[in-house]
Amino acid sequence: MSYFLYFILIGALIYWVERPYGLVPKGLIIRPDPAAQLEEWLKRFHWGNRPDLGSQVNLPRYKYYSEIVELLLQMARRMGGQYQDSLLFLREGLQRDQQFERKLRETATGIYLQVVLFMGLTWAFIVVALKLVEIPVPILHLGLILLWQLLGLSLLPITMRWLRQRYFEDIGVLWKMLFVLKSLSRLPIARADIMALAEVEKLKEVRAPKLEVIAEKLRDTCQKTLKLGISYDDDVKYLMEELRFTESWHFELFSKRLMVIKLGLLGLFFLPSYLAFIFCLLRDLMALM
Repeated sequence: MSYFLYFILIGALIYWVERPYGLVPKGLIIRPDPAAQLEEWLKRFHWGNRPDLGSQVNLPRYKYYSEIVELLLQMARRMGGQYQDSLLFLREGLQRDQQFERKLRETATGIYLQVVLFMGLTWAFIVVALKLVEIPVPILHLGLILLWQLLGLSLLPITMRWLRQRYFEDIGVLWKMLFVLKSLSRLPIARADIMALAEVEKLKEVRAPKLEVIAEKLRDTCQKTLKLGISYDDDVKYLMEELRFTESWHFELFSKRLMVIKLGLLGLFFLPSYLAFIFCLLRDLMALM
């Protein structure tokens, strides 16, 4: 029976990762995907329908993409014009972001599956062993083993959140700047105002070694644009490709670090708990002999 429950749990986790959004039975309420909602909003929006310009209140919130859409709507109310090309470009970036987030979620869920499976197999062995040998192992010892495993399991999301922030927070800052610069490049406003809206002053906060080079290039591009009054479109396009390559490299590094953390948690919290039960079982067995 316990093995059957484990297979159900694993199947549920796999379905949670692989399910297509929108494949939801009627009456079943699940947490909506804000990225998919925002993409659907962008797909349905068109500049010819002016009343839609007031619908930004109901705009789905997802990362910095919602802020950029609101900025474009604000520019449309102030200056008029259509920014359909900018929204289309932003939608393409949103689709890539969704694919990237899916990879991150699949990697994280794979770690959870392995850890939960190892924990489940450990307790299945404990239950079967206790039934076979019929040795009364103290409940306190079993409770300590369970608490130790739960401690390791609780550290997993905390560590993953810390790693995600370390490897991808600065990338998000750069993406927001580049998307704003690209989206507003054709507006008839001062370049200094565009860079203020893009918050390029936050470039000094980028600390990741692999991203400092991109931040320095973007800073030079902005300074050259302000001094010479030339277009920055080509430079921004190149920096976006470079940032996308760096983001993939960070993902590979993130995945490798997760593997190390997984092995560390298994070696520190789960394997010792298994060995601790064996030790308790053998000690009680020796006491009866």
